[in-house]
Amino acid sequence: MEKENSKQTQKSSVKPYKEWEEGLPKGAQFGILSKLHGTWVNWKGGPTGLHTTPLPSPGTSSETVFGVFHFKSQEYREQLKFTQVNAPVRNRAGSNEQFNAAVKYETAIIDNDNDLQHFEDGMYLWLGDHQMPWDSKSPYQNPPTMFKHTSDEESVKTDGAEPVMGPGELGPQFIPPYQISRSGVIPHGTTIHLTGNITESIEGKAPHIADLWEPQFLAVSPTMGINPEKDLIQGSREKPKWTELPREAQTNGGLNSGRAYFEKIFNYDEFGAKFPFTVQPNLKLSDANEGVKFKKYDMIELDSFHDTGMQGGTINNVMVERYCKVVRMRYRMWIEEVYDEDFGGLIEQLQYEQIVDFEFMFGSNGGTTKWPHIQVNTLRREKDIPKDRRLPSIKLPTETPDEIIDAPTTLACPMGHRRRG
Repeated sequence: MEKENSKQTQKSSVKPYKEWEEGLPKGAQFGILSKLHGTWVNWKGGPTGLHTTPLPSPGTSSETVFGVFHFKSQEYREQLKFTQVNAPVRNRAGSNEQFNAAVKYETAIIDNDNDLQHFEDGMYLWLGDHQMPWDSKSPYQNPPTMFKHTSDEESVKTDGAEPVMGPGELGPQFIPPYQISRSGVIPHGTTIHLTGNITESIEGKAPHIADLWEPQFLAVSPTMGINPEKDLIQGSREKPKWTELPREAQTNGGLNSGRAYFEKIFNYDEFGAKFPFTVQPNLKLSDANEGVKFKKYDMIELDSFHDTGMQGGTINNVMVERYCKVVRMRYRMWIEEVYDEDFGGLIEQLQYEQIVDFEFMFGSNGGTTKWPHIQVNTLRREKDIPKDRRLPSIKLPTETPDEIIDAPTTLACPMGHRRRG
């Protein structure tokens, strides 16, 4: 009986896409990104953002001995604006038609003295639901993002497909390996491209941000000479006793020991930033969620590097590439629904953690040292924040563009997707 069943033809889980027709899709599919549209900010009495940034020390070069670095960390507040563009963007790939949805983002970050620290803009794209088998009931399938496009008599004739191809032929269908991509332009001289997916959608509880002293989320890396199991107190936020010793009294080398080099990160206390957040910044996210009742959350994880398959990337200007190379960027975002009676009940909250890996100077073993630059923040929609809890808006010191006087009425123009267009 088993042998007989094994010979039966198995039904494929790959279901064909709908044939593309002029005028399809009727609108853009934004997937989870539809929850981002609007402006997200910090608020009076609420949690602040925090960054940790290691930098080449004045007078150093790429050949300088391991450990000579400047460290800076500070609290910040942010204005993060997402703008949904209601026009599907068509990617034509012969047998496959993909329609992306774009959400533009702009962020501006200032410190506690209201000095501008960072600004950036870019775009999130919803690339499509990549689940197999396809489920017509999926919230991400209407409108669809993928279509098949079969050859016909017109395309064969117009594109000179004969004798290789005739009407009615179709190549393999493309399954997007990632649901989401993010591209961004950082004014220091780096362009980033990250890809990834929704990795969690949980009802009724707060997200687990990280375990205490989880190595992949620390502002110190093993290439700096740290051993989290020995150099941190496991299960406790208490500062280790060795951080109180002068540099020359540190074990395993004194002034030339790993502890002597990175003790400054443990003892840092400026601009509102100090231990333990200078060592594990995402503890600020966990602390912000203490006592908050959650209805649900969705987590997005993006990365410029993947173990297999298609990669993202980081591209640097010449000076950044040579002296403080950005080699990788990881990003986690939590889109949350929380209850807060002071804000009127059920509202939305956004949290993120961004880890950018710098490389500069040789390590103690002759290898290159990796320095994590980390940003974390907890934000809420500006429109949900009571007026007496709102902070002043952030405006970049930009030059006002020349405007046309008595300009014609503005048009909202849809994307043109004609087959020959």
